[in-house]
Amino acid sequence: MNNKLKLSRRVSGHWSNYECYLLKDENAHVGWMEWTSNKTFRLNKNPLTKHPKSPFLYIVPPDVHIPIHEGLIRVSPEKIVPEVKIPNGKIYGTYSNKYCIVDKYEPVDLNELPKPYLSKDEFLYRITDNWRGDVQKQFSKEIAINVLSCPKSDYGIGGIGAQSLCPYGGKQELNNLNSSIRNLLPNDFLRKNKRYMYKSIKTVCDLHSANSDIKKNSSEEISYNYIYSPSPQTQSYLIPTQIPLIIPEAIYKPDKWGLDRDVLDYQLSALLLNPYIEENAQNNLIKIVTKTAQDMLRKSNIQAPLDNTGVLRLAKAWCRLEYKQSINENDFTRMKNDFQDIFKEYYDMSEDTKKSGRTYNVPLTRNTDARRLSINANKIFKYIKNVTRNKGYKKISKEIIRKEISPKEITNYVLDEGLQELVNAGYLLMYKNYTEFEIVNL
Repeated sequence: MNNKLKLSRRVSGHWSNYECYLLKDENAHVGWMEWTSNKTFRLNKNPLTKHPKSPFLYIVPPDVHIPIHEGLIRVSPEKIVPEVKIPNGKIYGTYSNKYCIVDKYEPVDLNELPKPYLSKDEFLYRITDNWRGDVQKQFSKEIAINVLSCPKSDYGIGGIGAQSLCPYGGKQELNNLNSSIRNLLPNDFLRKNKRYMYKSIKTVCDLHSANSDIKKNSSEEISYNYIYSPSPQTQSYLIPTQIPLIIPEAIYKPDKWGLDRDVLDYQLSALLLNPYIEENAQNNLIKIVTKTAQDMLRKSNIQAPLDNTGVLRLAKAWCRLEYKQSINENDFTRMKNDFQDIFKEYYDMSEDTKKSGRTYNVPLTRNTDARRLSINANKIFKYIKNVTRNKGYKKISKEIIRKEISPKEITNYVLDEGLQELVNAGYLLMYKNYTEFEIVNL
């Protein structure tokens, strides 16, 4: 299956259009910067996985100034110096590292890179091609916006949160949707990744993990999907959603061929984009889209909270789907119509639920394999529970915790380790860089 595909281990095939372009000999010195010291850097052909890398280590001489710390650049080398290694007792050596002395550089516009092979409509068709039945384009758009994510910005780390809904089935169909989405992604994006992560939320433990990753900025972008609806007990530590994923009356047929390389090409290309929306355009956009999206969500009974910055996140994800670097007022009508189609169906489902009492999702299940805490973490947690209960704290500072626990019993180092363990295990929420904490009510 495609989950076995790792972008960091490719040697052939499954290259995106822009990676093929950058791997050509004439572009040997073009790539995304990765500084290794104050005066040396490498070039990556894909910033999402830092693979493949250029074989050169670039050295910046004192008379050359490179003020930027990241981005796509083209280097003009002054000279290339290979390092020769001769093993002991041998008369023949090999070239190992190749050092490149930088003469000058220039930024490269993303528009110079080749576009994805597929058009937007072809991409939307391919990502739901394994669903047989009454599959409308809006279902494809919902998945695309969730998966293509949005970049980090003033609202914090990037990512699009989704809530799965199933009007024509039950738990099996929700699990099929989860499989369908995960089969669109390489393995690199389904685990820790500094640039982009995708997380499926099926259990309370999954929710803890996603919450923790977001608060710790584990990745620049974290998109996620509530496969089942959150239970009332999880309300205090939910993470916001921006879009519903409504399963159509269709049957899911897994693709035995694995990951579609053209779908991957479109994803990798779209994830490079950081769409720019001018401030006055943002204000107009919110006014227009609010009437068609946010108002409908507020009238409905979605159980995960709506992010106040949701419109801006959705707009940037929409730009990635359209493969656009910016948005203007001419795009507003098309965007409004897209989101109106998506949220109208959701609103109709919500209204039907209120009248009939029918529910379209399944409560989050507790993880029966709860992580066992160390002895010291257990002690710290008991102290925190006692103090918050007795003094009525909603949040408690690290300073107060330190005062309540004798340093002879728990040293500063052990306290830091224990607090981090409690956060990672989902017992505590962390705020202000591990200086304030809140107990998670399970």
